[in-house]
Amino acid sequence: MRRAFERETEGVFRLRVPFEGIDTSVFLLETDAGVILVDCATTDADVEDWILPALAARGYAPIDLSSVVLTHRHEDHAGGLPCLLQHAPSLAVITDVRPLWDGISTYPLPGHTEDMIGVLDERTRTLITGDGLQGAGVDKYRCYLKRPTAYLETLKNIEADGRVENLLLSHAYEPWNTDAIRGRENVIRALRDCATYVKI
Repeated sequence: MRRAFERETEGVFRLRVPFEGIDTSVFLLETDAGVILVDCATTDADVEDWILPALAARGYAPIDLSSVVLTHRHEDHAGGLPCLLQHAPSLAVITDVRPLWDGISTYPLPGHTEDMIGVLDERTRTLITGDGLQGAGVDKYRCYLKRPTAYLETLKNIEADGRVENLLLSHAYEPWNTDAIRGRENVIRALRDCATYVKI
């Protein structure tokens, strides 16, 4: 597996880090105003052996990051944070809904957890969802929802949001078996798939 951020769309890159036989994704957003990391994998070793080398390959040191957005506090998304902060102690940690830069903002995705957020990049009409869209789940992790009713509202809200034409997921969820969904029609189809796996 390559220890490099791979381009998903203009200014948005993904690093796939091994996690329990599947991957967990770390994203990098490059803007004129700075560089944002989205999630930070699971362990200190993930940061040292995967994230830092991948940043260096793109010409960045940890102190070059303006902020890290945590989509939620589950270990496979936020476990690397203490190590990352050792390398960049002044790094801003963002866990709430807010504008980041012109055209880029965090995005409410409650359902999987109470405080689940994503990142919307209006430049490319791309929503990074973390675990905010579950499909049928992945591997031994089936569709897990702390707030199923809120999740259904999240699905409706994204479908109604014409800014979202692409989805970047943190894992290759079933039934799609991919971690990227491109095109408005495919996004709507995926959202409606998600709703079929909700048990209330």
